[in-house]
Amino acid sequence: MFVTKKIKVFCWVLGLAVLPAHAATLFKDPQFRVNVVRNVQFATAEVRQPSPAKRPLFLDMYLPESGETAWKRPAMIAIHGGGFLFGDKNEMTNLCRELAARGYACFSINYRLVPDDPPGTMQDQYARTVLAAVEDAHRAAQWILSNAGKYDIDPGKLFIGGSSAGAVTSMLLAYNPEIKSPRFRAVADMWGTMGARVSWLKKGGPPLLIIHGKEDETITVSAAEQIDARARQIGLPHETFLIEGMGHGLPLNLQVNGQTLLQHLVDFFYRQMPTHGART
Repeated sequence: MFVTKKIKVFCWVLGLAVLPAHAATLFKDPQFRVNVVRNVQFATAEVRQPSPAKRPLFLDMYLPESGETAWKRPAMIAIHGGGFLFGDKNEMTNLCRELAARGYACFSINYRLVPDDPPGTMQDQYARTVLAAVEDAHRAAQWILSNAGKYDIDPGKLFIGGSSAGAVTSMLLAYNPEIKSPRFRAVADMWGTMGARVSWLKKGGPPLLIIHGKEDETITVSAAEQIDARARQIGLPHETFLIEGMGHGLPLNLQVNGQTLLQHLVDFFYRQMPTHGART
C-alpha cells in the first residue's frame, strides 16, 4: 500500500493578492481575478458500489479573468489527497485560485475511491483503486487538451500535482512508461510516494518538485528521500524541500529559504516553461 491507516486531512492556508497587471510578471505574480466553474463533467467511469454503474466524473475550473489573446494559459491539474479512501476536489480550491490569479487555467478533479470499488484485473481493491485514479486523471488531462482552444490553453504547458494520494496519482500518471501522451511540463509531489514504481522515473521525464515533512507519520519522509535519490541518480531536474518539524500536510504559506512553499512551486513551474511570457 502507498499509505498507512493514519490519514490526516490537509487544509490549504493561502492568501490571494491581486496586483496591478503592469507591475506583475505573467505566470509568477497574482494579477487576475478568478472565475470558478464547478462540477464540469469530464468523463464517466465504472464503479461496483453501491451497485454496478457508470459514474460521472467532475472537475472544477479556475480561470483567470483576462480579455487578452496575446498569450495562452498554462494548465494545471490539481489532485486532492485522502489515501484513496475519501477526499474531494474542493480541497484544492486555494491552490487553484493562486495559480489562476497568475494566469493558469487550473482544474481540480475528482476520481474514483476505494468505496466506489472500481473494477479491474487485480484482486486487491486498494490497488485497483490506485490504478483507477490514474486512469481518471489521464481522462481529465485528455479532456483538458481536447478543450484547449475553448479555454485558451497552451497544450505545451500542461502541469500536474497533488497532495498525498493526489501526489501518488500525479506521479504514476506523469511517469508511467505505458502512457505516452500527454507529456507534462512538470510535476508537484506534495508528501506523496511512488513505492516500487520509483523506477519509472527516467532521464528526460518531467521535472519534479518534492515537498515533504520530516515528521510525516502517514507517508514517511523516506518516500521523498527515495524519489529524490532516484532523480539524482538519473539526472532528472528536480527540487526537494524536506521540512523539519512538519508532518503530513504542509501549509504552502510556510516560509522556507526566504519565500513561501507556494512561491517555490510557482517559480519551479515558471522555469519549466519553454517561453515565460514575462510582462512588466
